[in-house]
Amino acid sequence: MDKLKRDDEVLRRIVPGATIIKIQVMDDYTEEAGGKYINGLSFNVWDHRFNTISAAIASTPWLVEIPIDRYIWKAIGVFNTKDGTLYLITSYANFIAVQRKIKKGKYSHYMYPLTINNATSTEQLSLDGFENDDTIAEERLKEAKKILGDDFTRLKRTIIITYDYFEDAAVNGLEILVDNNFSIIDRLAIPEYESPSPDDDTIKHDNQEKSAEKQKSDRIVKWNANKTKRPITGEENNNGTSN
Repeated sequence: MDKLKRDDEVLRRIVPGATIIKIQVMDDYTEEAGGKYINGLSFNVWDHRFNTISAAIASTPWLVEIPIDRYIWKAIGVFNTKDGTLYLITSYANFIAVQRKIKKGKYSHYMYPLTINNATSTEQLSLDGFENDDTIAEERLKEAKKILGDDFTRLKRTIIITYDYFEDAAVNGLEILVDNNFSIIDRLAIPEYESPSPDDDTIKHDNQEKSAEKQKSDRIVKWNANKTKRPITGEENNNGTSN
């Protein structure tokens, strides 16, 4: 059975972007939107996450950015060409929602084709020979090749990185390994990386939650003192199209 082994060198380039939170961009996005209606904020937060990850891996030749174009929005994967591992980033809530859909026979989410080379599940073996199985497999392979291009031939397995996202925190980071029917094989807690340097210590996410003042000091966009700060209201909206 496949097991996970944490690759700190890769995670140090992904985690800073993956842990960007709504409160870091909310005020400036609200000002840009021109009022209290900020329906596009969730998309904007994911844009910041993906753009930050893209910039972080740009100078690492063995990490390849995989654009994932879903027409109305775009995401990225991070492909480690040294060991054939593809990393996808999403919220834990969205991961669970996608998993439920796949179990019900709904295969439209991009994570389904991109986990095609993960270990074959016992459940999948028991379903061999059912009507439409060949068609589903062909479509899955076609979509995986379309997204990955030439990198598909080097794909060994796909790991999904998830966080629980709130307006003021990204907590409970996990690396999740699924089989090719999207059942969980293994999972590892992701440390909180203090800096991109591999010489620094790491702190487990069990104690990751920070104070509001610390979050504000770490914002991507500086607060304008003349602005009215919006209250922290709860968990970030993670709809099925945001990631």
